[in-house]
Amino acid sequence: MFGLESEVGAPYVLDNLLGHRWEISGLIAITGDTRGIVAIRLHSILVNKLLEKSGVTSANEEERLETINSLIGELVNIISGNAIGNIEGYNLDISVPVIVQGENHRIAWPKIAPVVCVPFRTKAGDFEIAVCFKE
Repeated sequence: MFGLESEVGAPYVLDNLLGHRWEISGLIAITGDTRGIVAIRLHSILVNKLLEKSGVTSANEEERLETINSLIGELVNIISGNAIGNIEGYNLDISVPVIVQGENHRIAWPKIAPVVCVPFRTKAGDFEIAVCFKE
């Protein structure tokens, strides 16, 4: 989508009591026959590179921040939509994306299952996909 190749790292189970290194998280709830959360977590450096590669410009900082939120929301929407589209035999829906920003921000993960994270590395910066869901 942005012309970036990504290299997948080893999945791990999140220890929510520890801090994290991500500055921006985009979250979508999964509802229906199963429930849970899908998130993309990244650094602002990568987000700024993605915004630059998209070619979208902003008139001011407020508009740029709104565009960043839209960009991250669309990314998590695409990831979640593709993920649930590949799960057969279930009636599933996804919510509207929620964007959380700030250094070491907190996410209230549901306590229904472990949060599994898959890290990725690109030349423009790292990101991870985190999922937590249960039937």
